[in-house]
Amino acid sequence: MPPLPELIHATPQGGTIHKYQLSGGKSSFMRYIGCYLGSCKFCNDMEEATAFIDSIEDKS
Repeated sequence: MPPLPELIHATPQGGTIHKYQLSGGKSSFMRYIGCYLGSCKFCNDMEEATAFIDSIEDKS
């Protein structure tokens, strides 16, 4: 069973970024999930997840 996503960052406004391992074929990849108030986006790197959180928190 693959490990659960791991919380790696939380903002003061409640946004979160989790990382998780994704296996495919002979490789495994690190992916990130950025979430804020129920809106989530799957991202390829920490910078993309951070940019998503920053953009959606600004709208609230």
